[in-house]
Amino acid sequence: MLDLTRRSFVTAAASLCLIRPVFAGGHPVSRGRDGVAIQGYDTRAYWSDGQAAKGAEAHQVAWNGVAWHFATEEDAAMFAAAPARYAPQFGGFCTRAMSFKKVVDSDPEVWRIFEGRLYLFAQPKGGKAFDKDASAIIAKAQAHWDTLG
Repeated sequence: MLDLTRRSFVTAAASLCLIRPVFAGGHPVSRGRDGVAIQGYDTRAYWSDGQAAKGAEAHQVAWNGVAWHFATEEDAAMFAAAPARYAPQFGGFCTRAMSFKKVVDSDPEVWRIFEGRLYLFAQPKGGKAFDKDASAIIAKAQAHWDTLG
């Protein structure tokens, strides 16, 4: 029988982290355990559908050392033609956390488009704080992001 203490459980859970960054091109990219960027969400769907949408392996584009999934072939083609335009800022990590000098995985369901750029957040409160002073949060996040590359 397996003797599982709280400490061994926490240690095992930490070693099986679901989301891990990949350092590609000098900057980290948030990806799920399966290696797919932003947990397999279609980064183009935020613009085309106005909502978060899961992508599919059938519509995959490799960019910046990571696989990106898309809901449609059209979204995949548009991303492939201009990935920097559609990729989330700060590697898909939480923008608000980045402004606090922390690299925290985001929840792709919590997002904003501001001045033509996609920003993801770990929690709804991050998006709400962003709504109050987006430019200040972006400036602080960018300053920390630049130290990671």
